[in-house]
Amino acid sequence: MEDLLLRHASNGRLSRPAAPRRLHVAAVALRSRPSSSLAIPGFPPATAPAPAPALEHVLPSPPVAADAAAVLLEVGVPQEDLRRAAGMCPELMSVPVETIAAALRFLTEEAGVPAPDLPRVLRRRPRLLVSPVAARLRPTLYFLRALGVPDIHRRADLLSFSVEDKLLPRIEFLESLGLPSRAARSMARRFPALFYYGVGGNMRPKAEYLLGAMGRDAHELFDFPEYFSYALDTRIAARHQACAARGVRMPLPAMLRPGDPKFEASLAGCVGSTPPRRRSPLWHAYWVDGDGAGVRDVVDKARRDDASAASYRHVH
Repeated sequence: MEDLLLRHASNGRLSRPAAPRRLHVAAVALRSRPSSSLAIPGFPPATAPAPAPALEHVLPSPPVAADAAAVLLEVGVPQEDLRRAAGMCPELMSVPVETIAAALRFLTEEAGVPAPDLPRVLRRRPRLLVSPVAARLRPTLYFLRALGVPDIHRRADLLSFSVEDKLLPRIEFLESLGLPSRAARSMARRFPALFYYGVGGNMRPKAEYLLGAMGRDAHELFDFPEYFSYALDTRIAARHQACAARGVRMPLPAMLRPGDPKFEASLAGCVGSTPPRRRSPLWHAYWVDGDGAGVRDVVDKARRDDASAASYRHVH
């Protein structure tokens, strides 16, 4: 039998099991010495792995499409602002150049944005360039005009906001606080920055603090819609707690507008004294305008405020 096997092996009819043994030896060697270079008979010599290609510098923002970039450069947008605009609004990489050209024409011809101001407007809100004129920009312009917002060309970034999803919900929230519709719209007209604030993350927590911890009435917001622009923890709550600790109740403008030194001085002067009455011409001079306001300006401002308040009370 042994002679038969040898003859078969010599004639090539029976292969010798050498390769599986070599694989086993190679696997054991690689597990025990992973960093060594092995030369195993019957196998090609091990070679070091090819080095990874060097990473190219990753730019912070993608490039703008060439045709869109040409249009924007023509209207004066600086080269360095193009990549920043694409990072803020990725749609600029794929939007048809006709959409951008239509938006630029709308801003200058209908919204009244002066051509030299276009770079500043687009730097602040590049989404204006990808907003459709008929479905977004023009309806928002008409809404703001109907609301009576002045100088819309200076607030052109508002034009990219949706009337249904962004503008109306802020007015409806003010109405939910008990303010009549006319008063809520007046607040938005006098302080259009309200449209930038979120309802859930900004306006609602501040309104709840005003009505709850501060124990005030929502009608105070009619006189001072800027209340929503101040930080709740570091400004509103901190100043209210300072006043409450000394038994002082300041009007919202006097409590929030001044810097810390003037606020502390006003607070110290209020302890044990009686401030001017709200309808007095001295009210603004004492609380809001400071020592630099002239008497005529103070009186005129008080009369305008009284007229607005009378109109509001009539509606309410």
